This record gives sequence, C-alpha cells and structure tokens, in this order.
Amino acid sequence: MILIFEWLVGKNQEVKTNSNEATVAEGLVTASTYIVIREDDDYLIGMIDIRHHLNDFLFRSGGHIGYSVRHSERNKGYAKEMLRLALMECRDLNIKKVLVTCSKDNLASEKVILFHNGKFENSLLIDGKVQNRYWIDL
Repeated sequence: MILIFEWLVGKNQEVKTNSNEATVAEGLVTASTYIVIREDDDYLIGMIDIRHHLNDFLFRSGGHIGYSVRHSERNKGYAKEMLRLALMECRDLNIKKVLVTCSKDNLASEKVILFHNGKFENSLLIDGKVQNRYWIDL
C-alpha cells in the first residue's frame, strides 16, 4: 500500500492561514492539513489534520491528530498507515506525546489508536457524546 501524503498549504487559503502561528484564526491552533492519495490510481483516500499544540477544547476532545478515511475505503488498513504517517510528522514537529481521541462507539478508530500503542487515559462526556482519550509517546 503506497499512499501519498500531500500537504494542502498553498491550495486552500484557510489551510494556509491556519498553518502559520501569526495568521491562525482566533480560537484555533496552528495545524498542518494533508490529503491522502493512493498512488497507483490517484484516488483520494482521506485527510489528516495535525494540530501543532492543544487548546482547552482540543485537550478534551480532538487531540493532536484528526483523520478521516473515505467510507468506501474503510477496513482496508488505510487508517493505520495514515496515523503512522501523521505520527512521523508529529515527531518532526517535536511533539513528544500525542493525544488522539475517538468516540467511544468508534471501535475501528480505537483499534487503530491501540495498534500505534495508544494508552487509554479516560473518557469524557462532550456535547452528549462519550469521547475516549489516548496518549501515544513518540
């Protein structure tokens, strides 16, 4: 499985604005946003958002990394590879401990996080939904 991890800066003004500490929108944190393309057929698999640090909201729900896989491409191992690539980017950003969250009922995402040695910390009720919080040491 070969995936292309393509940074969206320069292709979208909002992404460009939020990738720079000086221009990030109020209430948000600096982030790097990537699209994930399957190399053999240039098919869009998903996207990843890496937050360079956490604000109060992201500390409770959201974490450092948010990712999504196209519905038709789920359960094919892409999320594991996407999270692996995102964790490599976090290392490059000198993030030592990465928070990743998922809904309590999202067992597929939980399995991906645990595969990458996510350590369960706790669950929080956020807007009526239970969010599980995991830390990954880099």
